[in-house]
Amino acid sequence: VVEPAALPGTRFAGTVQAKVQTALGFRVGGRLVTRAVHVGDLVRKGEVLAVLDSTAYELAVRSARAELSSAEATLASAVATEERQKTLLQSNTAAQAAVESAEQSREAADAGLVRARTALAKAEEQLSYTRILAEFDGVVTATGAEAGQVVSPGEAVVTVARPDERDAVVDIPEGVGGIVVGSRFTVSLQINPSVTASGAVREIAPSADAATRTRRVKIALEDPADTFR
Repeated sequence: VVEPAALPGTRFAGTVQAKVQTALGFRVGGRLVTRAVHVGDLVRKGEVLAVLDSTAYELAVRSARAELSSAEATLASAVATEERQKTLLQSNTAAQAAVESAEQSREAADAGLVRARTALAKAEEQLSYTRILAEFDGVVTATGAEAGQVVSPGEAVVTVARPDERDAVVDIPEGVGGIVVGSRFTVSLQINPSVTASGAVREIAPSADAATRTRRVKIALEDPADTFR
């Protein structure tokens, strides 16, 4: 009868990954004109990462502005007509029905102005969606589209990771016991074993991989050196 036992000082190979990785994409579809970053580039919050062809969206904004100008002119004319009809009513030279009609026209023009302003705000918002901006300081870990490619809304174009919080991701055989959330590990670089960092297990996969029969374990690194990338 053979009983499995954990070997002292068992080593496992893994990779260093960012704890938080965000796949960024456009909220609207179109042809990708520029992708300003590549894998490994450091980016700052607010930096432009990619740009879509915005011609159609700029034309929509210009059309919405023209509609707003027309709505403002219509409202100004309706207000003037309403005031004129009220003045004529006071001098008994206009009927009450004409005043009520002028009031209804002014209300309709007022609603049209609100609708035009909303349409312009929507068009400007759609135009802003033709650019991808970095949500935080980080490093580009993957790209999903090249310039000239037509992308759909939500399609991942650039993946940015936070470099401040990193994990050592290790696939541990299912038979190895004694590893729980909070277990301590010492992590060293394969290229330079003298560079080490301490860490604690923060997540264990609930089930083993069907093919390799290993569980993915994520070890949160504590103050790792910059070489842990």
